[in-house]
Amino acid sequence: MRDKASYPSPCFILEEKRLQKNLALFQRFQKQSNVIWLYTLKCFNEKEGLDLIANTFSGFSIGNSTELSQAQHSKKSHIHSYAPAFYPKEVEMLAMQSDTMSFNSLSQWQNYHQSTAKHASIGLRINPKLALQQPSYCDASSETSRFGVDYQLFLDAYQGDKELFSTLEGLHFHAFCHQNIDALHVLLEHISCHYHAILPRLKWLNLGGGQNFTEKDYDVEGFIVAINAFERKYPTLKIYFEPGSTVVNDTGYFMTTVLDIIPSYPPQVILDTSIETHLLDVAITQRSLTRRGMSHTIGEYKYVLTGVSCITGDILGLYTFDKVLEVGDKIYFENMIGYSLVKQTTFNGIKKAKFFVDRG
Repeated sequence: MRDKASYPSPCFILEEKRLQKNLALFQRFQKQSNVIWLYTLKCFNEKEGLDLIANTFSGFSIGNSTELSQAQHSKKSHIHSYAPAFYPKEVEMLAMQSDTMSFNSLSQWQNYHQSTAKHASIGLRINPKLALQQPSYCDASSETSRFGVDYQLFLDAYQGDKELFSTLEGLHFHAFCHQNIDALHVLLEHISCHYHAILPRLKWLNLGGGQNFTEKDYDVEGFIVAINAFERKYPTLKIYFEPGSTVVNDTGYFMTTVLDIIPSYPPQVILDTSIETHLLDVAITQRSLTRRGMSHTIGEYKYVLTGVSCITGDILGLYTFDKVLEVGDKIYFENMIGYSLVKQTTFNGIKKAKFFVDRG
């Protein structure tokens, strides 16, 4: 195993053993249910990691031609395409390369359903407007969400013009963000209640991502029981899930180095990283980072960790340490693989952080 301090700073390190542990859970799901698992590329798309994921998952969920090319490198059998709005020049090409495809709005459905249905099994994303407590930055079921057709609007449109939906073969629900099984029960009840007249003529349901499958407190047995019961109720439907962050949850870390320490109270540490470049997802989610081997609050010495960009607000926050920091010290942040690498920029001329796989 390579000494973690020997990696060039800053960098992201994916730990293969941790990823394989997560993938083992999805292998269990495959054995104990008929769910088809598609990995969503928007969360993490480094080829070395995708090759590992592809050994377990049946395919990928993509949103455009760039992600399609990334998925095709792994040569998986199933591709699902979805975007809040497809580019007109891409939509038919994506349909030709996809097995299933979801449209986000009635207007795009009206424009493209006939041409795309010649190539793929097409569906419509629905906003079920579930009353779930979840972060505002990823709440896809809110009243103001732009994701999916309002379920009542869809049901009214379906009843008013069934011919418009003659090519409809699937429904797509992506309503969760860091949710446990209780939220899944709510969604399954919503589907059974409102679409019972439509489900018999459909071929598939895509239930999206956002379930915390790999968190320690997730009810794995409860998921298997719930999804198998739903499948027995609707045996002609194929059920898809497209998880992202839960697949790479707690599978690696980010390493950064102290460049300078500005005297103040508490001292301000300038790192060789930046929220603006390498850690944009931290700024969006406003989460506190956990240092490897230590909690956020344990320690005698307090420091404000800041970035190297020329933006005043480039601040990671107040952290405590059990020793005095010095220039050249390495700091390691846990659980940094999902949604971090894919959001990197080169703002202020700062180079993107390197990526490595630790196979030890």
